[in-house]
Amino acid sequence: MHRRITITLVLMALLGLALTAMATEPATTEQGSASPSQVTRERINQIRANEFFYQSFGKDDPFKVLVSGDYEQGNAAEQVDINSATLVGVMWGQDDRFALVENGDGFGYILRVGDRVQHGRVVSIRKNSITARITLYGISNRVVLKLEETED
Repeated sequence: MHRRITITLVLMALLGLALTAMATEPATTEQGSASPSQVTRERINQIRANEFFYQSFGKDDPFKVLVSGDYEQGNAAEQVDINSATLVGVMWGQDDRFALVENGDGFGYILRVGDRVQHGRVVSIRKNSITARITLYGISNRVVLKLEETED
């Protein structure tokens, strides 16, 4: 029974598609039928002609661009002074590892290996520590921040 219903529905759908295809023949010109590229071009021009008008009635326009100007890459991580920062946490997975660091003012930063910090770069991130190489006046030093364990 279900098979007959399925076959009937498929045949009806095919019949409907055939009738639709016969009803929508391409526009013709004096030279005969129009090429598919001409029909496509006409359809595109019809779509382009549809312009929408929005009247806000005194309210803010929801389609207005909120941010103007060019995007500028921020370098907030360069402002992290690793000497006065504290390591808050370390997170890692199969592909990525990063450290959560808080500076002396209480601002938090996410650092990965290779990220720039003030006067240097992050060299390694381990389970409970982060290491950065700081170069100041031609002298390189390693700064290690260890995760402080708190007793709850």
